[in-house]
Order: sequence, then C-alpha cells, then structure tokens
Amino acid sequence: MRVCRCACRNFLPCLKLREIHFCHRLYLIYRVFYFNYDESIDLRIDTILQPIFFLTDRLTKYIGRLFICFFILIISVVVYIFYTSIFVHLFNEIQAQHSYLTFISHIIISHWLLINIMFNYMQCVRVDPGSSPNFGYVNPYDFDKENRDLMKIHQANIDKNNNNNNNNNNKSNEVTILDLTKDDSNYTQLPSKTPLNTSNSIIHSKIYTENVCRKCIFPKPTRAHHCSVCARCILNQDHHCPWINNCVGHLNHRYFFQFCFFLTIGAFYAATLGFSEFQHYLFGRKIFSYLDLIFGQHLNEAEILPSINNPSLSYTFLFLFIVAITAFIVLLGFTLWHCWLVSRAETTIEFHTNSAERKRLKNLKEKFINRFDLGFILNWKMFLGVNNWYEILYKNFLPSTHRPFCDGIHWPIRSFTKSSFETTKTLKMINV
Repeated sequence: MRVCRCACRNFLPCLKLREIHFCHRLYLIYRVFYFNYDESIDLRIDTILQPIFFLTDRLTKYIGRLFICFFILIISVVVYIFYTSIFVHLFNEIQAQHSYLTFISHIIISHWLLINIMFNYMQCVRVDPGSSPNFGYVNPYDFDKENRDLMKIHQANIDKNNNNNNNNNNKSNEVTILDLTKDDSNYTQLPSKTPLNTSNSIIHSKIYTENVCRKCIFPKPTRAHHCSVCARCILNQDHHCPWINNCVGHLNHRYFFQFCFFLTIGAFYAATLGFSEFQHYLFGRKIFSYLDLIFGQHLNEAEILPSINNPSLSYTFLFLFIVAITAFIVLLGFTLWHCWLVSRAETTIEFHTNSAERKRLKNLKEKFINRFDLGFILNWKMFLGVNNWYEILYKNFLPSTHRPFCDGIHWPIRSFTKSSFETTKTLKMINV
C-alpha cells in the first residue's frame, strides 16, 4: 500500500504538469491564427485545412491519369458502337431508300467531330499551359530592342489618338494593338485598326507586374495564379482540370474550349441517333422525333427503326443515348459558361475576384471596369487567335496548332484618355 501511495504521489504532479503543457500548446496553436489581427477568417480556415488540401492535391495528380484512361475508354466504346452498329444500321436504311448522300454526310460529320475532339483533347493534355519559370526572369523594360521600338511606335499612336480626341470628341478612335512577343513565326499580329464603341477608349499593351509568388518564390506576372497541384504559377490560369491532368492556362485554353465545344456537338449528334430507341424503351412507342424535322416527314417508323426486332442493337442505341445525353447536358452548361467568360475576357478565377471587387466598389459608389475587356468581338478574336472571322474555318473548325497572340506576360489592356476624368476616376483593376 505504501508503494502504491508513493507511486500515486509521484505520478499526479507529473500528470498535472503534462496537462498544463498540453493546454499551453493548444493555447499557442489557437493564438497562432490570431497573431495578425488584420487577417480574415477565411485565411485561418484555409490554414487549418492545409493538410487536407495537401493530400487532395497529391491524389488529384494521380487520379488525373485514371480520368484520361477513362475518357479514352468511353470514346473508344462510342467509336466501336458507331462502326459496328450505327453505320451498318444507317447504311441498311439508306440503301433501302437509295439515299447515299445522307450516309456520306453522316460519315463526314462523325469523323470531323471525332478528329477535332481527339486532337483538341490531346493538345490539352500534352501542351504546357505556360508558367513564369518558362519565360525566365524577364525585365519588362528590357524585353528586347525590337519590342521597345514597337512600344515607341505604339506610344506615338496613342498620343496621336489623344490629339484627335481633343480636336473632335465625337469621332470614334481606331487603335492599333501591337504584339509584344518575340519574333516567332508561330505568333500572329494582333487585329489592327479595331474600332471601339467608346470614343474615349484606347488600348495599350504595356502591363506587367514583378510580384513574387509566396508559394513557389518565382516571379508572378499579371493574370498568373499558383496551382497547388502543378506546384507552379500558371499564366492566365482558368482552373486545374483532372480530366486532362493539366492546368487550363494561356497556351492550352483555346484547345480546352474547342474540346468542350466539339464534344458538346458530338454528344448531341450521338444522342439524336438513339433518341427514337429511347422513346420505345421508355414509352413503348415513338412519341416525337426531332429527326423528322431534319430528314423530313416521309420517313415512317418502320423505315427509321428496323432495329426494334433486334434487342442487342436496340440496347446499343439505348446505351449510346444515355451516355450522349448525359454528356450533352453537362457540357452544354459548361461550354456556355466559358463562352460568357471569353466574351468578358475573364477566367474562372478572375470571375470570382472581379465579382468581389465589383461588389466592393459598388458599396463605395464606384464602377468596376475590367481593363482586359477589349469588347465582345476583339475578345473572341484574341482568344481564338484569328484576325478575321473567315480564319475560324481553317484555324478553329479544323485542327490547328497556332499559338495565342500575346506571350502571357504582356497583355493589351483597356484604358481611357485624360479628357475623360469621370471615367478615369472610376477605373479600377485587380492585380491578380
């Protein structure tokens, strides 16, 4: 008993001391998040959840490879169904009607969609989106002699436009956007002499920040963001997509948009081929077929659906419809969302930051203006990399590897003349 009492007497002070140390450590951990009283609650939550984010980022890099294999598997299954079932089914129908032109059109459309989908998808996967270390430590004022000369010429054009505005405020400006990239055959001259809607608007191409990323300790150009999965700053980052296991950034953003665009059209096209079979499976009869609006009312049910008596072919069309219509519904909203962002010259990240800044300025009774927004038409021309709309036919509707106009560091921005004091006063820009 005496031994037990002595042991308890020696253990209890140690236990109290351990509890005190443990509580003290908890208190220090708690005070760490309140060391800087200027920090927001969001930063504290982000700090607490950093271990979870770390594991998620590491898993995303490996799961992305599985997503690529899964997508290629789905496309392979759909292509196999087309070659073994759909084309044979369409050929038998068209052969009975002696309309070979329709069958040839199906062959051309389906292969055109397949080539564009796979080309843009592989470009999204393999093309580096661009990051700050790839361009080196660039001094914006010593980019190269050739571009300094371009800046002098461009500044002279700006001064000339300012003088014209002072003489005649009602006359709209025609501005010239100069390409600040190095002399590279892959780069194209930006659209020139583009009329703007606002008479006080001008465009210049000198915007650069020498910020340093606090995570990767590299120079962080304007519109660049750090990707925790890729562990580097991505130029003009939109988001990190696990389906391509890559970031969507400056150099592959066009490929990603075209991939979504053609995949949406391809999903709609595949869904039309299985829509009638889906009606028979769900309702027992064909209620309505929008294919009749395309092929005409002369096709009756017996001619367009000879696969009713073939269960395997019927289930094949049903599987194709379910997969295609699901992909179409998801991709349609996603593609329209990116169309809206491109029209506003924003990325997904910039949309959230600009929305917060717009709300803040609204409370201050000021107006937010995105300086990278050059107008609907010019935004699309710069994004697609075309000078004229007819170039879309062979640069965007066909596989093309042409690069963006700018280098991802220097951006053409929207500004205003000194004569418009109110507009200049309300002009704000987020340095992201």
